[in-house]
Amino acid sequence: MSWPSPRTRVALRVAAAVIGGYAWTASWVALLAALLPAAGMARSDAVVLAAMLGFVIYLLVLLWGFSMRSLARLWAVLAGGTVLPLLVLWLMR
Repeated sequence: MSWPSPRTRVALRVAAAVIGGYAWTASWVALLAALLPAAGMARSDAVVLAAMLGFVIYLLVLLWGFSMRSLARLWAVLAGGTVLPLLVLWLMR
């Protein structure tokens, strides 16, 4: 019997795609909403645009999460891609 079992791998992939994808998308949407006003866009328009793009980004991250072969690489990319924009936001303050 191999560890993790196929059921565990599927559960980890679903968790990565749904929860990790949500965290990844939320951090990038927050960064986009902060950067667009700096580029000259009105803050309200920037927030709405970032939020609307978030739906498309989340869908793409979900699809990508289920197409990745390596579960470890999926978790690593989602973790790194979540921390990076949050770090940039923290440094912008």
